[in-house]
Amino acid sequence: MKRRRYSFFDESFLSRLERLRLLSKRMSSRPSPGLRRSRRLGDGLEFADHRDYVAGDDIRFIDWPYYARMERLLLRLFHEHSEADVMVLLDVSASMAAGGDMAKFDFARRVAAALAYVAMASLERVIVQPFAGELGDELRTGRNRDQIFAVLDFLDALQPGGPTALERCSALLGRRRERPGTLILISDLMECHQQLAAAGLRLRQAGGDCVVLQVYSPADAEPALSGSMRLEAAEGGGTMTLTVDEAVLESYRRRWGEFQAACERTCMGCGLTYVSACSDLPFDRLVLGTLGRCGVLTG
Repeated sequence: MKRRRYSFFDESFLSRLERLRLLSKRMSSRPSPGLRRSRRLGDGLEFADHRDYVAGDDIRFIDWPYYARMERLLLRLFHEHSEADVMVLLDVSASMAAGGDMAKFDFARRVAAALAYVAMASLERVIVQPFAGELGDELRTGRNRDQIFAVLDFLDALQPGGPTALERCSALLGRRRERPGTLILISDLMECHQQLAAAGLRLRQAGGDCVVLQVYSPADAEPALSGSMRLEAAEGGGTMTLTVDEAVLESYRRRWGEFQAACERTCMGCGLTYVSACSDLPFDRLVLGTLGRCGVLTG
């Protein structure tokens, strides 16, 4: 893989991305996951059912071995397959880099890049769709892992900022999507968890598999705060003055656990797969687990 200079995709990242080639080849040797099974019947390769032959049916689909045994003409029916995309819906709102800490946002971008790479290597088309208060400009790829550099260029140029309008963006996305496919939402859900239920239903209505990947930094789960301080909301501009002691930190830890549990319950209630990951987790391990959960990676 030819080296280029990026602000946050370092040599270590690019080297680890190259090591996904073996997995990509293994995935590419299987039937393309880009071919999703439809509930409709057609002339795909996966057998679905039989029905009686009627005049005018295509004789290529007659079950001749069955006729030889039973002297009855039956037509073999197959699941219809249609092409689908993998969409990575990436949160680029201000909370993804609260306090100027880019660790969470950089982690989210690395995960988005790795997901795109593995999907393209298995002959999937990928759409990378940033969002905050509005849907940003999207990037569409072909079925070629060499286009990973276009993905890296695109992600490298993104900057976090603005409020989160997940419900509004999901509604716009649902009307815009051309066909069902796998959708992976990467977000900290910090300022939009109350919108998650409505957004989840809209995303499910658009069809396909949906995964919510909640990313967070160690500071989100365990803030290193003490003493008197003035806190400012990452989105919305509200402020709070308080004295942080062990009792306050313990209350925060409890609320953080409740917050993540509520996000998971909401996702389950909407039929979405929920995955939670801290930014200190190796991105490649997370990618393999996420792909396995959403069905892009099997076996």
